[in-house]
Amino acid sequence: MKTFIKILPLIFFLALISCKKEKSIDEELKEAAATMNKVMPQVLNEGIRLDSVSAQPNKVFKYNYTLINDTKESVTVEEIEAFKKSAKEGTINIVKISPDMQVFRENGVTLKYFYHDKNRKPIADFTITAAEYGKK
Repeated sequence: MKTFIKILPLIFFLALISCKKEKSIDEELKEAAATMNKVMPQVLNEGIRLDSVSAQPNKVFKYNYTLINDTKESVTVEEIEAFKKSAKEGTINIVKISPDMQVFRENGVTLKYFYHDKNRKPIADFTITAAEYGKK
């Protein structure tokens, strides 16, 4: 965690969400999560592995990551806070501008991110609400 960790959106996520209006966004998110989980885990970059995703009620999409090179004991509280701040700011920027995240923006989806160390101990988490990424 000593280096800047950039969060990458899963570009293929939007391809998995149906555009059918008869389905609720919660149903679409649930289907997308089930499809995405078939190809998990996936190592993204710089020691981050996306382990799973899940759809929760009320337009919430949850990401579960592992920092595969770190242990909770090897990082300071300051490093964890700096990581959370950097990861959240980077993710908000991605959600704001990425065409791949348009479905989230259009539907006011709340995004939750949970990070564990390589021993599966919780290390950091944050939430991004529609208000934070500019839902109109």
